[in-house]
Amino acid sequence: MSNIGHLLERYRQHPAVVQLARALQQPNARVQLSGLTGAQVAFALSATVNGDPMAGAPAIALYIAESKEEAAYLLNDLQGILGEAAVFFFPDSFKRPAFFDDLHPTQILQRSEVVNKMSGPSQWRARGGLIVVTYPEALFEKVVAPEVLAQSRIEVATGEKLDVDFAIQVLVEYGFDRTDFVYEPGQFSIRGGIVDLFSFGNELPYRIELLDDEVESIRLFDPLTQLSKQTIARVSIVPNLNTRFRQDQKVSLFRVLPAETVLWIRDFQFLLDRLQGCFEKAEQYAKKISALDVAELRDIFRDRAFVYPGDVVQDVREHALVFLEKPGAEVLDMVKSGHGDD
Repeated sequence: MSNIGHLLERYRQHPAVVQLARALQQPNARVQLSGLTGAQVAFALSATVNGDPMAGAPAIALYIAESKEEAAYLLNDLQGILGEAAVFFFPDSFKRPAFFDDLHPTQILQRSEVVNKMSGPSQWRARGGLIVVTYPEALFEKVVAPEVLAQSRIEVATGEKLDVDFAIQVLVEYGFDRTDFVYEPGQFSIRGGIVDLFSFGNELPYRIELLDDEVESIRLFDPLTQLSKQTIARVSIVPNLNTRFRQDQKVSLFRVLPAETVLWIRDFQFLLDRLQGCFEKAEQYAKKISALDVAELRDIFRDRAFVYPGDVVQDVREHALVFLEKPGAEVLDMVKSGHGDD
């Protein structure tokens, strides 16, 4: 075990962390932590992501930072402690938060990947938990409802049949472009019995090899070197989550989270104020958008698939909450549940 692993294990065994982990297993827990500085926040969060260390119950945590920069620093700390497979970043879709002129393709992919991970089969449970780090501007944009995504997700598995003509038809309908070689999400190519496909919900493309109409193998590969990275048994292909769905098919990220998710929030009132600022800026931008703007931008603002600040209050009530700053009486009143406060 590494030095960081030993340190994390000591954190997990500390009486205060055991007490915190157990408290967070109570329905609608309300906990306020104080005195944490620097990397202590990352260790406290990492130590409780498995729930009660004595019970070994896995958990999922959503940490809402006050800014993208704070989120990035915490993400780095958490990945250094738990590894990249246990920690995900949920960004906004734009190059600058709350500036809606330019989309950021990589960040759109990251959003899709997180939604796909949380709403798909719960593989993170077997690994012992999952942490998602985000910030207000990212929460402002709605995501596809889990039941809608489940209906739209294409599953391909080794040993099963795959009708290539039907697959082409569905992929085009889902916003994929047919190219000679795939190098970014939303592309696919077909060469003989090989289908290369870059899903909107994965950071690497898939190479599906067919024997007649049967899937013989599926591999992740590096689009730059064309070298295989990993052989897998099943893939889940998702369409462009930003533009392939209507506003009424989208919900806030809070509605995608599993019921046992613990929300870590530094300042809840700051979150609401920032969301309100995003809403006002988006309304102003929507009024000036024209037919000359990028089609994907027009699609996003046509449906106004954004979160109303007031809706967030109701959404967070359904989860356990950890405040890193003492919440005011008005905040506690807003998020108060029938189970009382801890």
